[in-house]
Amino acid sequence: MTSAGQIIHQRRSLLACDGRTSLAAERFYRMLGRLMPHVEDERARRPVPWDAIPWPPAIHFALFVHRVDGIEAGLYAMARDPNKADTLKSAMHAHFEWRSPAGCPQSLPLYLLERGDARQLAAQVSCGQDIAGDGAFSLGMIAEYQASLVAHGPAFYRRLYWEAGAIGQVLYLEAEAAGVRATGIGCFFDDPVHQVFGFRDLAFQSLYHFTVGGAVEDVRLTTLPPYPVLELRPQDHK
Repeated sequence: MTSAGQIIHQRRSLLACDGRTSLAAERFYRMLGRLMPHVEDERARRPVPWDAIPWPPAIHFALFVHRVDGIEAGLYAMARDPNKADTLKSAMHAHFEWRSPAGCPQSLPLYLLERGDARQLAAQVSCGQDIAGDGAFSLGMIAEYQASLVAHGPAFYRRLYWEAGAIGQVLYLEAEAAGVRATGIGCFFDDPVHQVFGFRDLAFQSLYHFTVGGAVEDVRLTTLPPYPVLELRPQDHK
């Protein structure tokens, strides 16, 4: 079994996806399950790192699923607070299916919205970047935007990004543990993302994107020890 320390040390951002590697459904569900804050528990009893975030989860997912074994390709949504699933549903296109995919744990509020090949679409809304369509899946982090800022003030905008950052770090480590890699996608067209999923106002806002898949190694890169061991001389102790 790979240790947490090894996973943390080997964690790298992928630069390109191979367009072939798929994820087992069990791994996919486990990865998404790690992103659930478990709002039904007291904050101190929630899993790391969600015990360190004092506000209710304000970020949910709009997913482009491409290569997950046993799961249909297409558009999906996941509510990180199960109580917000209906709110998310009412904000999206009325024709979406909202069906739990095959084998999905009952505790995971993940829903198939529309079946189909979404690889080109994922790349288009991510500024034409192939990594969004060549991975196993990509996702947009969809923030509860207007209500959060009205309730907590403009400074809460920064906290939305803190939550997005925690989500990204968990995805990085879970991808490594699954034998694949991940990277954030900072360039995306938020209005087209909103059009794809049906968001019509400022209630929800696409805040950041991420992709997970089989990495293409860049042979031009060199890995060196981060802290080379220095041999201390006697005078260094004076």
